[in-house]
Amino acid sequence: MFPFFIISTLQVLLLVSSCETNPGYKKQMHQINKTENREPENIKAIPLPEGFKHIHGTDSLFADWLLSQLLRKEKSVYLYNGSRKQDQHAQFAVLGIDIGKKNLVQCADAVIKLRACFLFQYGRTTQINFRSTTGTTLSFSQWQQGWRWKEQNGQLVRLAGTNHFSMSLQSFESFMDLVYAYCGTHSLSRQLHPLTGDIQPGDVFVQGGFPGHAVIVISVAENSVGRKIFMLAQGFMPAQDIHILKNPGNAELSPWYSTEEIYPLITPQWKFNEGSLMRW
Repeated sequence: MFPFFIISTLQVLLLVSSCETNPGYKKQMHQINKTENREPENIKAIPLPEGFKHIHGTDSLFADWLLSQLLRKEKSVYLYNGSRKQDQHAQFAVLGIDIGKKNLVQCADAVIKLRACFLFQYGRTTQINFRSTTGTTLSFSQWQQGWRWKEQNGQLVRLAGTNHFSMSLQSFESFMDLVYAYCGTHSLSRQLHPLTGDIQPGDVFVQGGFPGHAVIVISVAENSVGRKIFMLAQGFMPAQDIHILKNPGNAELSPWYSTEEIYPLITPQWKFNEGSLMRW
C-alpha cells in the first residue's frame, strides 16, 4: 500500500481522529468505541490455545493497554467514508478505535496511532516523537510549546513557537494529523530498531517503501515448554478500521501465528521477510 509521503510542496491530507486519553477517559470511551447493544469484549477475550498464557515483555503497561482495546460487535471492516470494505477476508475481529472520516490512517499510521494514543493516555508525552519521510522529527513536546512545521521546498521546516502550552485532546489530535500526513512505512522503518531479542507485544513487522506495509504485534502468548505465538493487527489502504488479522496459513491456530514458522510471515494481504520485525 502507499503511505502518505511528500511528493511535492503541497501538503497531504489532514484529519481529526480520536483515541483514548487520560483526561475524561471513561467518558471518551463511548465516543471512541463504536459499539452497540452490549458491552464489547476486548482483545484479551480472544481465546488462547490450550496451555498458553499472555506474556508482557519489557513494556508491560503497553502490553496490557493493547489487550484492553475493545472489539466491535460487528466484524465487518469499514472505510473512512463509512462504506463497507469490499474485501472482507483478512480480519478476525475489528478494533473499536475511530480512524476518522478522511483517507489518512492507513497501515503505518494505524501502528503509529496505537502507540501515540497509549503514550498520551499515560502522560508519556515526551516519547511522542515520529520521524517524517523527509527525516524531520515531529515532537509532540515541541508542538505543545507552540512550535509548528511547514513544508518548504520538499522539506518540513520548524516554525518558531509561542508561549501557549496545551495538553488538550484537540491539540494532540491536531499534532497527529501532521504525523499521519508526513509519516509512513519508509519513515517508520527508519525510526524503529531491528529486533535483537524475543518477540514482544507492541513490536512491529514493517517493510518500508513506496509501497510498503506495517502490522503491529497486538499480543504474545507462551506455553509451559516455551513455545510462543503472537497475534497481529493492521490498518490498510484506503484508510479503514484497524483489525485483527487471520492466519491464512494455519486455520486451526488463527488468529494466532507461531514463532516456529515466522518467516516468511504470510498475512492475508502482505508477506514479510526475515529482518522485518522491529521495536520502538
